[in-house]
Amino acid sequence: MTAVFDRSQRHYKSAKAEFRRECEDLHAECWLCFEPINYSLPSGHPESFSVDHAKTVKDHPELGDDPANFRPSHLLCNQRRGDDEPHIDIGEPSEDW
Repeated sequence: MTAVFDRSQRHYKSAKAEFRRECEDLHAECWLCFEPINYSLPSGHPESFSVDHAKTVKDHPELGDDPANFRPSHLLCNQRRGDDEPHIDIGEPSEDW
């Protein structure tokens, strides 16, 4: 039987709220674009805080409410990523190899 992840569960909402507080206290940046997150923006704003999942909920529903799988992101970055693996740009190589 496949695990089902339900975002309306009290446990998930509580874990998500705690993670947001921790990220705000640390001034955590978006793990996808590495830009600062404005934690005072209202939910739904493209640059507001959003909980992303390092391992997608689609592929790993059993990790959907696991805070160890949470990552801070902008809402828009999270939406653009969707169910895909994250594209992390590490920049240009320092020399030809």
